[in-house]
Amino acid sequence: MKKSILSLTAVSAAAVLTACGGENETVTMYTHNDEDEMQAFASGVEEATGVDTEVLRMSSEEAWSRIDAEHPDVNADMMWGMLHSFALVAENEEDMLASYDSPEWEDVPDEFVDPEGRWYGWSYWFNALAVNEELLEENDMDVPESWDDLLDPQYEGEIALPDPGTSGTAFLFVSTLMQEMGEEEAWEYLDELDDNVGQYSQSGSAPAQMAAQGEYAIGITWDQAIFDRIDEGYPIDIVIPEEGVGYDLDVAWIFEGAENQEAAETVIDYIGSDEGMELAAEHRSMVTKPDVDGTIDFEPNLIDYDAVWASENRERIMDEWQERFD
Repeated sequence: MKKSILSLTAVSAAAVLTACGGENETVTMYTHNDEDEMQAFASGVEEATGVDTEVLRMSSEEAWSRIDAEHPDVNADMMWGMLHSFALVAENEEDMLASYDSPEWEDVPDEFVDPEGRWYGWSYWFNALAVNEELLEENDMDVPESWDDLLDPQYEGEIALPDPGTSGTAFLFVSTLMQEMGEEEAWEYLDELDDNVGQYSQSGSAPAQMAAQGEYAIGITWDQAIFDRIDEGYPIDIVIPEEGVGYDLDVAWIFEGAENQEAAETVIDYIGSDEGMELAAEHRSMVTKPDVDGTIDFEPNLIDYDAVWASENRERIMDEWQERFD
């Protein structure tokens, strides 16, 4: 039984792609997870629970735009893979998220689970730089060590950055700078950085691929996108800027009024189970279940990122971004 994930590059009326049929219960879901990992997760759910999945893959901002437009009749039962800051926005929307008390999450620290069971944090990830070592050497460019280094004229046109209008990875980057520098200085920084950006991509993972393929020397992206391409043999390395990087909790939730509520609850149970977390740990640097190790064997330099502040200020920040850079 073959599963496929539809990747959506723009908010549209594209139909959800049916992953498989048969007599099993089927859950429809939206996700911002990368296609390869979502294939593995969907297969894991089916093998462990018998629940089939229909999955539509979008970037974070695209997914939220779609959900916001469809609410209260969202065309999916659940979300598996979304920024925590969007969960905080969603929980304040009347009747958007269903409450479910899953027994499989009892040993996950309280900070990763909504007390009313409206969202569940299963992994977390961080911003990082993908640097193409061969391209840097060929062009006699230094390996950047800090956010400030990226403003150096030697990198003019050599940086790929996701667009915060479509990418949660990029919004994490922008909101991290604001929390590190203060808003005024962060906007000045982004204005200067724009001189060195060769392309703004829709996807948060795309800059890692662009750097891996030698299109750009540097990609501002997220950790696992880099590790995956290192594992594939590309000549790239990961750099965590010395100032520290922001991180975000990845969450899952069930939509209020879900057509397949019980099956969606089964999926939430699976995500929080030992089996589900161990599968997630094969694809993510860090998962939230204690004693389940992710893909990294070092402590990244993470700032004390404030997801609540990010959620409360997201709309204002995005309006400012569009005025400056669109």
